[in-house]
Amino acid sequence: MELMNNTLNRPQQVTAPSVRSEARSESRSDESAEQDVVTVRRACGRGEYDAARLRFLRMREPSQVRLLEDIPRSEAVRLAGGLPSYTVARLCERVPKNLRRAIVQALPEGKRHGVSVILDYRRRI
Repeated sequence: MELMNNTLNRPQQVTAPSVRSEARSESRSDESAEQDVVTVRRACGRGEYDAARLRFLRMREPSQVRLLEDIPRSEAVRLAGGLPSYTVARLCERVPKNLRRAIVQALPEGKRHGVSVILDYRRRI
């Protein structure tokens, strides 16, 4: 019992990460994000949209939006077409209107309806 009390009463040492290690982790994160963008661009260029989507889904939303705006519209439409409906809806809220229209119109009817329902609901809340 005494051993248990000693363990419970022992002050725990918590060390904060150093500023230097945080800066290194941020720069690695930036490099990783940039590498994801390059990988998605290359995969789309080669027609490897499944691989591009997997890497695209790892990216943060602002990077996803920038990438969709930067790549050729036909690639953006094809890339977005294979993403989950909720992801497509979320991205459609943030891309320019003409790109949004192109993406939604290219979706199969059932998925287009699902994305439209999600967008309508999100506009109301």
